[in-house]
Amino acid sequence: MKMLALRTNLHPAGEDVPFSVYTVGTEVQTAITRMKGFSANQLFLTFSGAGQFRPLGQDKWDTVDSNTMLYIPADLPHEYVPQGPEPWLVGYVTFVENRGVVLESWGFGNDPYRLRLGDMGRLLELLEGVWSHSGPHFDAWSSMEQLFCFCAEVKKQAARQAPHADGSGKGARYRDSVDSAVRFLHDHLHRDLSMTELASHVGYSPKHLNRLFRRDLGMTPMHYLQRVRLKTAALLLSEHPGMTVRQAAAYIGMEPVYFTRLFRRAYGKAPSELKK
Repeated sequence: MKMLALRTNLHPAGEDVPFSVYTVGTEVQTAITRMKGFSANQLFLTFSGAGQFRPLGQDKWDTVDSNTMLYIPADLPHEYVPQGPEPWLVGYVTFVENRGVVLESWGFGNDPYRLRLGDMGRLLELLEGVWSHSGPHFDAWSSMEQLFCFCAEVKKQAARQAPHADGSGKGARYRDSVDSAVRFLHDHLHRDLSMTELASHVGYSPKHLNRLFRRDLGMTPMHYLQRVRLKTAALLLSEHPGMTVRQAAAYIGMEPVYFTRLFRRAYGKAPSELKK
C-alpha cells in the first residue's frame, strides 16, 4: 500500500467553501491521548491491524479492526492505542465545517461511531484524491470535492455492509418505494405512463409494485393515478373558470372524450357541468 505523508492545509479556505480539509495521510498509528480532543472532525480508516478507542472518562474501549472507519468529532477528549502484534495501518482525513452542516447532516456530527466497510481500495483511491489537492498543492474546492466523494462512498458502503438479515427494515423500504412512486405520479400527471415504466423508476417488478400499492393504499398504481388526475382536473376547472375541458384533460394527460367519461363516472356529472 502506498504511504501518504501527512499533508496539512493551514491556508484559509474561503468563506464560500462549506467544509474544508485540515489534514490527510496514511501512517502506522501509535498510541495517542488527547485531553482536549482534536480541533477538527476525524475520519480514520483501518487497512490492517487493529486498535482500541474510547472517549476519555469512559471505561469501555471499542475495538477498531480492519475494514472499519472510525469517526471522532472535533473537541472530543479521547484516546486510542494499537492492539495486537500487527501494525495498525490507518488512513485519515480531518475536516472543518465552515458554514452550514453539509457533512453533519450525513451523520458526521457530535457523536463518535464506527462503520463496517467493504471496498477499502476505492476509499484509499478517494483518500489519495484528497491528499493530491492538499499541502503544497492545496486547492480548497478540489479537496472539498474529493472529501465529499469520500464521505458518499463511506455512506454507500456502510449501507451495503448492513443487510437486515432478520427482515427488519423491509417494511420501511417498501413504504419508501410506495412514497417514491406516489411522488413520481404527482410530478408526471401529464405523461402517458405505463405500469411497467412506473415500476422501472421505483426498481420493482410491476406485480410487486401492484402488491405494495394494494397493501398501503388499497388500490393499484394505475387506479391511484386515475384518481389523482381526476381530482386535479376537478380542482383546475373549479378554480379557473376560463379553462376549457380540453385544456384540463391535456393538463392531466388524458384524451378529452375519455376524460369526460371517467369524470362523469367518478363525480356523477360532466366536467362542463362542474364549470357551470
